[in-house]
Amino acid sequence: MLLTDEQIQKLKTAWVRYPDVNETCIGCSACVAISWDVFDLNDEWKSVVKSLDSYEDFWVDDSIMACPVNAITWKN
Repeated sequence: MLLTDEQIQKLKTAWVRYPDVNETCIGCSACVAISWDVFDLNDEWKSVVKSLDSYEDFWVDDSIMACPVNAITWKN
């Protein structure tokens, strides 16, 4: 299941930070290779965030650093 707007609101309310992928994603899949539990590619071959209760122990920082176009950031 992918992260929905409703789930984002729940995470924000609980002060849980989550990764966000912006429109500059080129679909290189580096983030998926590093943190497949968090990221997936959609039908347009762009990275999307999977729905989880927490993202803290899933190599998200490494995925952020590996992104060649800086499309991934943490949000609160």
